[in-house]
Amino acid sequence: MKIFYYVLIIFVFSACSISSEEDETNYGTSDGTASAPVELTVGTAKSGSVGRSGYSYYKFTTTSGAGSYKLNIASLAISDSWNSSASVYTHIYSNSGYTSSSRFDSESCLTDCTMYFDYDSLDNNTPYYLQTYGYGAVTYSLTVSKGGSEGSKDDPVGLTVSTPHSGTIDNLYYYGNSYYKFTTSAADNYTLTMTNSDELGCWLYSNSSFTTSAGYCTDGANISKTFLGLSANTDYYLNIDGKSSTVKTTTYDITVAPD
Repeated sequence: MKIFYYVLIIFVFSACSISSEEDETNYGTSDGTASAPVELTVGTAKSGSVGRSGYSYYKFTTTSGAGSYKLNIASLAISDSWNSSASVYTHIYSNSGYTSSSRFDSESCLTDCTMYFDYDSLDNNTPYYLQTYGYGAVTYSLTVSKGGSEGSKDDPVGLTVSTPHSGTIDNLYYYGNSYYKFTTSAADNYTLTMTNSDELGCWLYSNSSFTTSAGYCTDGANISKTFLGLSANTDYYLNIDGKSSTVKTTTYDITVAPD
């Protein structure tokens, strides 16, 4: 009988010990779902959070025109982190299915940061979708804003022949691009003139998918290039591309006029 009491006492103390060892990890909370993401307004900060090893879902619409956009993550705080090199990982998608085929950039940050999504040009008035992943319980403030580049392949900025346009670009080699479209009035040679103080390049295309080249510029500042023998009443497409080794915003006036 004594043996039975000893075993019972040990069992009771063991049970008490186990029940007192509660999980005190802060798992935080996540925002939205894939089917109901939280709406972000371009230019307006939104407080949010993502749970430890969890996902939050957001959506924004490009109401500031086609071109590059950026995401600022501010007031970032994390607890119970399990990754010393990153606090949050963010993906951007072109559709609400959050599928890998629609994901066009992913970036991480440890502290407050700005994500540029590879300086990709987004279409105007189009919804895009963000997914954040937490390496701990994370809180932050999110702001989506317009970047330096303008236009996109599917939504180029329209230029009026012989009328200057004030343009801008995220000037970074390989990544920065601004897109334009103009319509010729008569068959003629047409000259592109730009007042860019920084080095840029340009390509002229005869189709809206920007694949059929009709000429190009020599890289440099203050571009002036004459394109020979353009057809009458025809749409042409310009891609201005960045050449800087470090990103900068370059502004310029751009004009296309018949000779």
